[in-house]
Parts: sequence; C-alpha cells; structure tokens
Amino acid sequence: MILLENMKTFIELFNTILTADEETSRQAAREIRKLVYSSRDGGKYKDIASIIENAPAEYIKITEDWRQENFVMAISVMYFLHNRENQPDFLFPWLFQLLQHKNGNIRHATVRMIQNELGPLTYYVRFPGKKSSFHKFSSEQAGNILTGLCANLNNLAENSWKDSYKKIKYIDKLPSGIYKSVQLILSCLEDYCIDITSPMEIESKEEILAHRKELEQELVDMLKETDPTSPRLRRGKEQFTLQDVKDAIFHEEDNDDMMKVVAMFDRGGDASELSYVLELVTDAWNYFPHEVLGGISPAEKLLEHQSQSPLYECPECKLGYREKKWAKACEAWCKEHHSCNLEITAHAEK
Repeated sequence: MILLENMKTFIELFNTILTADEETSRQAAREIRKLVYSSRDGGKYKDIASIIENAPAEYIKITEDWRQENFVMAISVMYFLHNRENQPDFLFPWLFQLLQHKNGNIRHATVRMIQNELGPLTYYVRFPGKKSSFHKFSSEQAGNILTGLCANLNNLAENSWKDSYKKIKYIDKLPSGIYKSVQLILSCLEDYCIDITSPMEIESKEEILAHRKELEQELVDMLKETDPTSPRLRRGKEQFTLQDVKDAIFHEEDNDDMMKVVAMFDRGGDASELSYVLELVTDAWNYFPHEVLGGISPAEKLLEHQSQSPLYECPECKLGYREKKWAKACEAWCKEHHSCNLEITAHAEK
C-alpha cells in the first residue's frame, strides 16, 4: 500500500491516481483538495498549470472507468488555478466530451469546470464599457466564445432530449443525465446574464421571419457603403451581396466563419463602427438559416428548445416560469408580501 501522507506534490499524487489500485487512486484524488488549500509544495502553481493543460492527453490514455472518474474529479478541484485566463475556452473541446460521459460524477465535475469560466466571459455584459483588470481577451472574443458555447450546449440538449422529460417541469426534478447537466450550465449562465442565454425575446416563428426581413434590409444598406476596391474586400470588380452573407452563414463550419462575415463589412472604421458591424452580423448569424442546424436558424432552434425546456419554479407558490428571472421575482414578492403579484404571474405557464 502506498503511504499517501508521504506525498507532498501534485505530480506524485497524480502519478498515483494514474497508476495505483482503485482504492489508493481514489484516496490520492481526495488528497488533491487538501494539497490545493495547504501551504505545502512551494512550486505547486506551476505544477497545477502543467497538469491541467496536459489533462486531455493523459485522460485519453486511461481505460478504467473508475480511474477516469478519479482523474477528472482531481482536475476539477484545482481547475480554477489554471494559468490560461486569457483563453478561457482552451479545454472546452475536452469538457464537451466529458459532459457526455455516462458517469454522473464526471459530468458533475465538468459542469463545475465550465461554470468556472462563465463569470469572466460575461463580465463585459454585466459591466458594459468597463475593462477587466484580470483578463486580456476582448468583449468580441468573449462574445464569440459564448456564441459557440450556447450553440453547442443547445445542440447537446437537443440530442440528449427524451420524450419522458415532457412530464418534468423543473430542472432539479430531471433524472441524472446529459440533458440535466446541460440545463445546469445554461441555468448558471442565465444567472450571470439573462441576455446571453436568451438574447432574443422570441414569441413565434412569424416574429423570427419578420426580424429576418429587417436584418436583410440593414445588411443591404450596409453593403452599399462598402468599397469593392478595398484590398481587404476586393473580389475583382464585384461587391459583396446579401446572398454572399447568407451563403457564408448557411455553410459555416466553425465559429471563425462569423468573423469572415464581419470582414465583408470592414471599411477600416473606428471602434464604434466595428461594434455596430459585430452586432449586426451576430443578429444575422442568429436569425439566418444554418445547414448544420438542418436548414433553420439558431433563433428557430432556440424556439424549439424553449418549448421543451423544463420550467423554473417559485418555491413559495409553486408557479412555473420559462425564465428564471420571473421565478426569482415571484419568490421575492411572495416572501415579502405573502401573496402573488399579477404582473409577475402573468409570465407563469398556464
């Protein structure tokens, strides 16, 4: 039996997690938390950063389910100490893989790691115009990461949806599984900023189509102002058209493709103009069809998802709401006044 009390470094403990028997591996994983919050291992932060960065490569070598669990649980305990604050999505591909694991403990640890990045990523929305002194990534970078995150989470939710969930109104009542894990992340994201998870107040398909028409006109007007002879825009003597924008969005393959659309409108203007272009292109990205979504837009996909998503419950009066903010408002009112507010309950599901 390996004497864990003799181990004083993260490297030693992780070596035990990866090579020892099941019980000793499990104990080593638990020791990680103690070491994180202890004064031992003077060079621990450098070791932590290296271990976290190499985690996907080490994980892929693990064959036993119990060892995978021990490894991921240990990583999640010290994940907040990684040194990639300026690239918060550096492990997202691996975390999305873990989010689909059959082991509930692994999924739960993954939810915590993703949630750790939501505060920094939503800083620019929660504090408009203020620059963070802790992170160097721009609001545009954060927006792109969140756009990709929300799209991937909603796609995962759709793929893991089961008809039996229709009977379940509240997230905490969902059975353990991928769908519940996704909902827990989206719920946390909504806590940070309601505009990120529900950026579009969508009521109907007709509203989506009407807004799409408005966007088309805005895009046409903006394209008329671009210079087709610009070195960055030149396509012979042609100018980009609305159809070019639609085609680029429809055939997109990754999040970088959105920046290609932004480049179609680049006239070398100032920051305020770029901000307007980014807002316009983001709207177009959300409301125009994508081939990867089966020929519909993210807004339409969100509309489908909203009709299937569980409700948020006011614990006082037990009314259910589609949006968490109304459930919280209802709870606060009920606790203070011992009654319901008709303006709030108007948003409750019938």
